[in-house]
Amino acid sequence: MSMWKIQSIGLAAKFNLLAISLILATSIGICLFMVRLEVGGYYAELLSHGKTIADTTSKNCEYGVYTEDRASLLPVLDGLSSDSDIAYVSVLNLEGRVLENRVFQEATEMPPFPFGDIGQAKTVAARDVTDAQHDRQYLEILYPVLGSFGGVTDILLPGGSPRPETKTIGYLRLGLTQDRLRSRIRQLLVSTILVTSVIVLFGSFLSVFLSKRITSPILRLKKATQDIAEGKFDTSLDIRSHDEIADLARSFEHMRGSLRDYHAQIEERTAELTASNDMLRNEVGARIAAEKQLLHDALHDSLTGLPNRELFVDRLTHTIGIAKRRKDYLYAVLILDIDRFKVINDSLGHQAGDQLLIAVGQRLIACVRPGDTVVRLGGDEFGILLEDISGLGNAVYIAGRISIALTAPFTVAGGHEVFATGSIGIALSAAEYDFSDQVLRDADTAMYQAKANSNATYAVFEPGMHADALERLRLETELRRAVERKEFIVYYQPIVSLNTNGLSGYEALVRWQHPERGLLNPGDFIQMADETGMIVSIDRLVLREACRQMQEWLAQFPGKGLAFISTNLSNKQMTQPDLVDYVSRTLTETGLRPEHLKLEITENVILENPEEAIAMLGRLKALGVRLYIDDFGTGYSSLSYLHRLPIDGLKIDRSFIKNMGANGENQQIVRTIMLLARDLNIAVIAEGVETAQQLSLIKAMQCEFGQGYLFSRPVDGRQALAYLKEGFTR
Repeated sequence: MSMWKIQSIGLAAKFNLLAISLILATSIGICLFMVRLEVGGYYAELLSHGKTIADTTSKNCEYGVYTEDRASLLPVLDGLSSDSDIAYVSVLNLEGRVLENRVFQEATEMPPFPFGDIGQAKTVAARDVTDAQHDRQYLEILYPVLGSFGGVTDILLPGGSPRPETKTIGYLRLGLTQDRLRSRIRQLLVSTILVTSVIVLFGSFLSVFLSKRITSPILRLKKATQDIAEGKFDTSLDIRSHDEIADLARSFEHMRGSLRDYHAQIEERTAELTASNDMLRNEVGARIAAEKQLLHDALHDSLTGLPNRELFVDRLTHTIGIAKRRKDYLYAVLILDIDRFKVINDSLGHQAGDQLLIAVGQRLIACVRPGDTVVRLGGDEFGILLEDISGLGNAVYIAGRISIALTAPFTVAGGHEVFATGSIGIALSAAEYDFSDQVLRDADTAMYQAKANSNATYAVFEPGMHADALERLRLETELRRAVERKEFIVYYQPIVSLNTNGLSGYEALVRWQHPERGLLNPGDFIQMADETGMIVSIDRLVLREACRQMQEWLAQFPGKGLAFISTNLSNKQMTQPDLVDYVSRTLTETGLRPEHLKLEITENVILENPEEAIAMLGRLKALGVRLYIDDFGTGYSSLSYLHRLPIDGLKIDRSFIKNMGANGENQQIVRTIMLLARDLNIAVIAEGVETAQQLSLIKAMQCEFGQGYLFSRPVDGRQALAYLKEGFTR
């Protein structure tokens, strides 16, 4: 039994266990001692009896042994059969050869003779022998047979005389059974067990009685002690004895009263300390929480809950250090910029924009591994740090997952469903990176490269992109100065009536009169203007100049057939809250009547936010201007909104006109658009007409207006004036 189990036993049980153990051990010891004495006495008696028989028999066998006359030995040995204790007898000569033997009991076999060198045995020898086969035990006596040197005189013959000298001439081997001894032992054991049981039962009863008398007061003291430990100080002790335990109980009662008073004082003081401790704990907890919150706020974005730029830089710096120490350690930085986020933010409000940023952050987390870092760098820009990757393929794979994740629509405030795409720049770890800003710079450069390529969702940084980035920076700077210095001029491309082949109007197109590079087409700067938001100022500059010029031409050439001037409105322009007011103010200030102004918008404006776009077009339509969808056919999905749009016409995208060949390519698409416009009772302008064949085809489809290089390239104001003065001819 283990020590802890013994310690858990009660005092009374320990007392009883000890007393019973002592009684049992003492009883067993006494009984075993008595059994030992009894067995020892019986064994000595059996040995003495055997020696007596052996002595008599050896003398009777002296003659037979000396002469080795077996016939004379038989009557002597057979005379022993009447003794029930004798199991077997054997007579041996001096060399140990058996002269004669007898077995007197059934199921008895004479054991082998093991007394060693028999010729050396001079005295009586005895031993215990076990017959394992028959489960019997014998006391075996080896008794020497003595004879005279001068011959043997048979004492049975008359006149015989004893020998003067004797010597050992043989041996008598006598086996005595121990069955009666074993039976006696069994009887003794039964008696011993009965006596021991009676003693143990009596001792146990006495032990239990005494233990209760001794331990009962102690148990009451224990119960009172437990009550005090539990804060119960009103438990009194009822001790009626006048012994040492009673004295202990009285001392305990005095101690209980003192403890009760002390406990009351301690409880009062504890309550005071607890109140003070709670107040201090609350203050410390509030301070720790405030510090944790401050640290979290310092390293995390308050809107999305993602790590911020500071934490991103810290982790990136640590990663660069690992890469410096381990040449096989690779990492990658991805920077994601949400495309056209400002459009969503301006059209649906900042709440919708915030919800979109939160949702994008959650999707980014789902696209990376648990150990990777996703942060919001600021605005609509996110950063991703991929650590311990095997190569560029891992970063490209993550970029692909992000692009797929962003294809699903986002539901923002007001139940609006919006789509968001992103441009991703990837910078892979390189030996020349020593600081985090170098990696971020290159990832940012790659991101702008991806944004510049409309067909790519991501771009991997290459050293040549530095030059492109510097060129973009230079272009942005020069573009801002151009807006300030008003270096933009307006070119005009004729729009021809296909019914009369006469000039019906102009489309106002912007050109940049660069002080060093000369005249630049929109393809050289419009994308940068759109990304930086400067497109809004450029659009308005073109709109005002086009309205002013149109009013001037109408005043100079009334009745010349010039009906309208067209100008383009960019996507960002359509999100400006003051657009309607600006158009109205421009018409008023230039004096141009609204019906002479056509405003062209792209299908993308409608697809990005249909409801807001329809509302904006409705307000513009209310001014009296005419509205056209530019590059129609490239957006496809706008067909579902076409019947709801307050538009006056469509401009078929030049890609459809260009591919109208002799094999009929794209002709069916253009014909379908013509039929659709005719059903909606709106005008159609075929844009990009460059060959006579194309002109013939669109005329056959009864297209109303045409525009393209076949009629005229965009021209400056002087040439446009010349067309009006001299008359326009194709």
